[in-house]
Amino acid sequence: MPQARGSQAALTLFEETTYGTDPGTPDGKKLYFVSADLSSDQNLMDSETITGLRERARPVQGNITVSGNVDMEIGAESIGTLLKHALGQHTTTGTGPYVHTITLGDLPVGMTLEKDFGANISGTGRYEKFNGCRVKSLALDLPSEGFPKAQFAIVGASSTLASAPLDASITDYGHTSFSAFEASIQEGGAAIAVVTAAKINLDNGLDESVYVVGGQGKRRALPEQFSTVTGEITALFEDPTLLNKAINRTASSLKITLSRGTADGSAGNESIEFFVQNLDYQRKSPGIQGPKGILITLSFKAYRVNTTTAFQITLKNAVATI
Repeated sequence: MPQARGSQAALTLFEETTYGTDPGTPDGKKLYFVSADLSSDQNLMDSETITGLRERARPVQGNITVSGNVDMEIGAESIGTLLKHALGQHTTTGTGPYVHTITLGDLPVGMTLEKDFGANISGTGRYEKFNGCRVKSLALDLPSEGFPKAQFAIVGASSTLASAPLDASITDYGHTSFSAFEASIQEGGAAIAVVTAAKINLDNGLDESVYVVGGQGKRRALPEQFSTVTGEITALFEDPTLLNKAINRTASSLKITLSRGTADGSAGNESIEFFVQNLDYQRKSPGIQGPKGILITLSFKAYRVNTTTAFQITLKNAVATI
């Protein structure tokens, strides 16, 4: 029989209304990804009972661990729901195109993610469904060339194998990856032309320890804790402005925008803006790595000021609901 291939695989997202449970009316959304290593593990636990023999008794099953990363090239059409589940809150304005403003807050109930291993697999096991999934962390990576990338670290409650999909007719918004050439950066409210790379990381601090007696090894919940936003920028060391900001603890901000066409959100003119609104740089002076040009790399931590959130994403597309 032919081997299953990643090129034939698919990943579908369903939003849950009750944590860890299939939605009553499944409405799947197709996700576009580079890799999706989300999987389930379950330990076998040895008995330590002494029986007079050197051989062990049959082991028992331990708790189920559902975890893995979904890596993707950033596009504006189908990423919105995952971003909402990473940050927590959102508002949508417009009647088409639409503006989705996503901010930090309580996370949605959860997601069911379904992997389709492709037509080379048949019977129970072609599909694997992961219930009770939440976004543990989000890593955004903007290079100087190529594709800006997003990595969603996912943790879930349980998994089930099936021979048929949860939804045979899923919603497909399409996907067009942005290029780094379609990016612009503002630092401290002004355009900056010397950044060679930028990273933004969000950690939701999920409590992964919530297993209960009688729960059959499934997680009962994945409550979030503090949202921690960090990152770093690497820039040509042409002047000491950024270094002095770090030394003097000068509050700043970072805005990365990916856009095409008119950027109004209509088809072919989408945009996505990642805005760290309040940040402090961590002091670190640049090293001299031989005779080549000197770079400065500064880590940062973001924070809330009064009603201004630490991190906000603005997505403009032709999708009415994320």
